[in-house]
Amino acid sequence: MTDDLPRIWRGRADELRPYAPAAAEAFTRAAVELEESLHADGAEELTLAEAAQESRYAARTLREKLAKGELPNAGARHRPRIRRADLPRRAGAAQGGWDASAHVADIVGRVS
Repeated sequence: MTDDLPRIWRGRADELRPYAPAAAEAFTRAAVELEESLHADGAEELTLAEAAQESRYAARTLREKLAKGELPNAGARHRPRIRRADLPRRAGAAQGGWDASAHVADIVGRVS
């Protein structure tokens, strides 16, 4: 659902444009801001300690996954990083980590 919001908001903007150009522009701007925010959050590079906290995998396990090529290394050979978008998640990981739905709700609340 989160990934569909920019498309949905652009559709609403197209529907509103003939009748309420300012509202259409607001929907278009919100769609762009949401896409940029979602992209930036997913592109963030985490240290193994940060990745372990968010994913609920041990840092050692993440290091092994990097070594095996199961996860792409976004950092250097001796300074590994894991992009947030590539992070594996264990059950319940959203409780202690980044929650996309909560992030979208926060952005929508600021735009409204």
